[in-house]
Amino acid sequence: MAEAPLHRSVSQKNQYDRCPYSYKLARIDQVWQRPAAWLPQGSAEHEAIEAYEKSGQKMSVENVLELFRERYAYHVGTYTEDTPNWDFWAASGPYKGAVDVERRFKLGEDQIRAYIAWREAHPEEKIWRTRDGVLAVELPFEIELGGVPIRGYLDQVVVDESGQLEVRDVKSGKKPDTNIQLGTYKVALEVQYGVNAPVGSYFLGKHGKPTLAYDLSEYTVESVTEEFVELDKNIKARNFPPDPEPNKCWFCDVSASCQFFMSRS
Repeated sequence: MAEAPLHRSVSQKNQYDRCPYSYKLARIDQVWQRPAAWLPQGSAEHEAIEAYEKSGQKMSVENVLELFRERYAYHVGTYTEDTPNWDFWAASGPYKGAVDVERRFKLGEDQIRAYIAWREAHPEEKIWRTRDGVLAVELPFEIELGGVPIRGYLDQVVVDESGQLEVRDVKSGKKPDTNIQLGTYKVALEVQYGVNAPVGSYFLGKHGKPTLAYDLSEYTVESVTEEFVELDKNIKARNFPPDPEPNKCWFCDVSASCQFFMSRS
């Protein structure tokens, strides 16, 4: 059994909030985690978009697509080294294993094209730079709130024509149910970089455009500190109660090791 990580992150919080027991299985017991084709798709898209933005949007569409293809193949290969049997991969609706991997290769290409098309059609929107001139794409942060170290990366910070900043997360899948991710990024930007981004949005690859901006005023240093202090306290206390529900269990990547698994049928 591994020790719980010393730092916290948005992904840790999301997993713990979804089901504390799944957090224990995945991050402490480190049981086998079922791979899914949407994981390499998301990773490869992020890497391709990062390269495109850091090139000053000068990379050609074909070069960005080629990078996506290379990274997608790499990430798929990494998952298949651990789980070579496609039957053990998670299904996406009717699409299973190898079929979904092939399908998402095409989906990823389409989302990359849509992203570049949207960016080219909106030259008024710029990527913000820090005082040190660092482009705010996959911008790292490492802050401490209430004695709890929190790490992560901001996908993007954009600035509109009026100079207002907006934190943005790029999603190859669906929009999250809550905005705690954007809220945490807003606070990280404030604490580490000394600037305020009052709103946030998601760039949804399947729609080829960002959502409307969400008001993030409820996410203050104090409120986000409270969230992560509570998370840290529960993890250190080994408080991992199961919270099974059929729909959650169906998509849980550690369900094969969970004695509380609930089937949807």
